[in-house]
Amino acid sequence: MALKIAEMLWKTARFMFEGLGRGNTIRGFVFASITYLIRSIALGLMLPLILRDVVEALSVSPPNARLLNNGLLSLAIVAVSVSASEWLLKPFWQYMARGIVQIKRAIVDRRTPMEGDSKDVIGRIVSDVDFVIWNNSTSFSIILPNFLTMFASLAAMIQLSPLFGLISLSLIPPLTATTEYYVRKAEEARNVERSFYSQSIHFAERFLNGGRDELLGFQASLERWLKGISRLIFYDRVFWFTGLILSTILPFIILWVGLGELEKGLLAVGSLAGSLYASVNYSMALVNGFWGLCVLGQSLAAVRRVEALSRERMGAA
Repeated sequence: MALKIAEMLWKTARFMFEGLGRGNTIRGFVFASITYLIRSIALGLMLPLILRDVVEALSVSPPNARLLNNGLLSLAIVAVSVSASEWLLKPFWQYMARGIVQIKRAIVDRRTPMEGDSKDVIGRIVSDVDFVIWNNSTSFSIILPNFLTMFASLAAMIQLSPLFGLISLSLIPPLTATTEYYVRKAEEARNVERSFYSQSIHFAERFLNGGRDELLGFQASLERWLKGISRLIFYDRVFWFTGLILSTILPFIILWVGLGELEKGLLAVGSLAGSLYASVNYSMALVNGFWGLCVLGQSLAAVRRVEALSRERMGAA
């Protein structure tokens, strides 16, 4: 059975390239990637190593002034680099906003008028396009920085203690299984939610324009929407329950194993402190990165709806 995660990534990439244009998509993602690479190296890799040096500098008497000053200077460089990188995200979000306009124009500008029942079509144009682009953009801004930070933190732990790096890898299989479950179930729930959200827009417009008979349709669509979103809320809790358990267990395991290594003289105090910091960074970045995949999975139903509408309009044009 093919992984739903793989299908989701393929369909999302194809939609973004076709909807926003290959050039705009690539340029936007390059700016965002540079931003998140800078942050991951600074926060995920450099910070644990700086912390190790500061602890080592303070653990001797008198404190090692040169090592301490180098650590403080490195912290200042990290702070400036992370803050300045925020401006590199401006082009990324601008390209996404232009993409929303571009896709809506491509659908609406076709000269043939809509035929048949329009109560779901209006929602696809007004709401689904925005939902897909913003959701995909937000997902990317969650997935990339967190996975980069995860890799950087893992590299720091391996440098400090290869055993800790091996222990940390054990979180990946259960999180992958939980994310696969979420993506499969979220598509079903989002399909219901998106469909009846669109219908509620239609019925509300008709009712407010004097169609008193549309009130029952509006109320029924809200009830069906609530059922869809309630299912999604449940699946959110399943993921975060699993993720938070795993992310809080890892630092305790690192501390327990590290104390044993410390007693045997196989690990320095500074290396244990740096590893503990890196393990917290790693576990939370890993969980948040997989959560980004879950958020991306919520777009799958809306992507199919927009693509279906676009195909219908192309056939009608």
